[in-house]
Amino acid sequence: MFANCPFDIIGEPEFVYHGKWLKTRRVRFRKPGTQIEQVWESAHRSTTPETSTTDGVDIIATLHKAGKKYFVLVKQYRIPINGFCLEFPAGLVDSKESIEAAGLRELKEETGYTATKVISCTEGKQGLDPGITDDSIRFLLVEINGDAPENLNPTQKLDDGEMVEVVLVECDKLLEYVKSICKEVHVEAMVYSFAIGYSLRN
Repeated sequence: MFANCPFDIIGEPEFVYHGKWLKTRRVRFRKPGTQIEQVWESAHRSTTPETSTTDGVDIIATLHKAGKKYFVLVKQYRIPINGFCLEFPAGLVDSKESIEAAGLRELKEETGYTATKVISCTEGKQGLDPGITDDSIRFLLVEINGDAPENLNPTQKLDDGEMVEVVLVECDKLLEYVKSICKEVHVEAMVYSFAIGYSLRN
């Protein structure tokens, strides 16, 4: 479990809580050459399929519609932060489901849009907050033809526990938009950093 760990692990990891969606773990360790025992507590998903190398997928979708280009984002209410958050469309990867299939499914469910073209998928896995969790994702980049018949009247198919609003932002105005709303709603770190990077592309 702790291959290549630079710390000395003391005993076995202790699972403190195991729920439907999450479990929490306590690991005791010490730095080599010291006698001071430390404790690291972390959260882990209970639902990650054994066949999957990552927990979820985030979709970076570019919509081409009426001669303009938009990023497709979602504003979703998140109970842990007691507020709405601007995010990429995203979701968990089901058992025996590929990253691409999961991403296309989640895009359709959360936004109603059908991707026209898959551009690429990131390699490896991207950690979300490695100081407290091993939760990870991969990014799926897609393009959407907003003028195609199947995308003229997009209809969401949300789960009962979801409250999601689709937000279309003109690509060249993404950072400006993020800055304009960040005091009203939470902005996912990935979206904010992507907006900064996109603004610096030239």
